[in-house]
Amino acid sequence: MSAKALVLIAALLAFSTAVVAQDDPIMGTWKVNTAKTKLPSGESAAALTRVHEPIPNGIKITRPLRDASGNPTRGTWTLYFDGKDYPVHGDANLDTLALKRIDRFTMEAVAKKDGQIHNRMRWDVTKDGKGLTWTSIRVLPPDRAGTTVRVYEKQ
Repeated sequence: MSAKALVLIAALLAFSTAVVAQDDPIMGTWKVNTAKTKLPSGESAAALTRVHEPIPNGIKITRPLRDASGNPTRGTWTLYFDGKDYPVHGDANLDTLALKRIDRFTMEAVAKKDGQIHNRMRWDVTKDGKGLTWTSIRVLPPDRAGTTVRVYEKQ
């Protein structure tokens, strides 16, 4: 294959990925709406901005975290919409995350630590694509079990 053909193919792939990202309401930069979300003590809205980038049949998620010592860090994960467990690095609470795309506006995940379900999460994007509600039902550890709901706005 000629060099021109390879450059053309690469350009078409980059363009198609950009088009898909524009059409996919889950993709983009999301910032927590502090008026609609009760933030845990010590958390700031800036610490809860997340980025969703498209990859073929999946998503790359980048978000702020705290390491095992409580220091701020960032986590970036490449996950596929096939329901299989994928490793999560940088999050002291999780080892794996399994993601499923329910429809254009919804995805669900199961997070595990040491092979046990830690929490179940759901992302629901509003039909206009401007809002996202993230719901997490935590089961482990038992003393921190409960439901957390965060409302995000697309930036």
